[in-house]
Amino acid sequence: MAKFKIPRIAKPFAIDVMLPGSKSIALRQLAMSALTDKPTTLFGIPHCDDTEAMLDSLTRLGMTISRDKDQTGLQGPMNLTDDVTLDARMSGASTRLLIGLAALRSGQTCIDGHESLRARTNTPLVDALERHGCQVNPAPNGGLPLRIKGPIASTSTISIDGSLSSQYITALLVIMPLLKDANRIEITGDLVSKPYIDITLNEMSKRGVNANWCDANTLEVTPGDYGGGEFRVEGDATAATYFAGLATLHQSSVHLLNIGAGTHQGDYKFMKLMEDLGAHVSRTSETTKITGPKDLAELGSIDMTEMPDAALTLIAMLPMLPGIKSINGLSSLHHKECDRLECPAQEFKEMGVGVDTTEDSITIGSVLTGDISAHELTTYHDHRIAMAFSLLGSCTDSLTVDDKRVVDKTYPEYWSDYQRAVAT
Repeated sequence: MAKFKIPRIAKPFAIDVMLPGSKSIALRQLAMSALTDKPTTLFGIPHCDDTEAMLDSLTRLGMTISRDKDQTGLQGPMNLTDDVTLDARMSGASTRLLIGLAALRSGQTCIDGHESLRARTNTPLVDALERHGCQVNPAPNGGLPLRIKGPIASTSTISIDGSLSSQYITALLVIMPLLKDANRIEITGDLVSKPYIDITLNEMSKRGVNANWCDANTLEVTPGDYGGGEFRVEGDATAATYFAGLATLHQSSVHLLNIGAGTHQGDYKFMKLMEDLGAHVSRTSETTKITGPKDLAELGSIDMTEMPDAALTLIAMLPMLPGIKSINGLSSLHHKECDRLECPAQEFKEMGVGVDTTEDSITIGSVLTGDISAHELTTYHDHRIAMAFSLLGSCTDSLTVDDKRVVDKTYPEYWSDYQRAVAT
């Protein structure tokens, strides 16, 4: 673990940023590549721990994979019969997708990962698969290590709890077209993170597979085969929030070169929040430019139910914002790489920032950035804690992260791109 003091941004800057490819889109496309015998070429797969974990797992599942700069070639389908052990490292999204793929296999699949990933439950997905013929042996908390043996029995309708994470539903959606008699997913509980399911539907459609919402709690999937071909992965919308926030806070300009209004990523709505703070945002279908305001406007109370990963960026910005500093709609943050509600709250307390939380909200008391105590930030093995709180560090010059390389999980070049804003 390499400690790193976050440099303060002392003057306005203007930079162009090529974001890493969207992890959410990349992992979905990689999983779908395992379900077709047609060759796939993907452009823009990010070089980070999460995608490397998925690529290594797909190789162990018998796929042929080649990588050359921006291009990744994949030839499936995956092996369905041999016993195999997979290491998901720290990737929750990869874990859930791999559990879904494993449900199609007659061979036993053992999935394990980092201790922080082991602590995260997969119970809703496990329960759904067990009800439909899979033999699943998870750790006592529904976490890893997990052993699963299929194949899943085909049925007209599969029900699953959607109140903890949309990733469980995505795992089912991706494999559903291959279950020739299955055509519905019924979601129980209060669905969280619906925009991530919409990403899944959009990526499936690119492969010639149709799946749609029937109503707020029911998805209909048309049986069919995934196509191959060439697909480009756009920039990561959650990564975009860090630079949008920096531009907004520092009266600066950031031009994001590979994400625009054409995206289906829910976290792109963060740009509207920056406009509400006073920033000017100009968009094309593929690019976005954010220019920060001279004076920040007040946001009032904000609901982030539809942007759970972006919520952490806004949480880290709260001490620098005027007026009421309250965010709600955060219940799903308890079930991420760490508890992204209580862990940031604890860090704020250690910096001398007054903070209150409920099950789904956080409120920050009035504080001057100059009064925030120097602090070594505990990142809890969570890449987004480090990147989100870099916004606070950019204004205070008093924040050190306990592990500079934690960002390698999704954005290995983050500190280099951040430094360009400092050096402008």
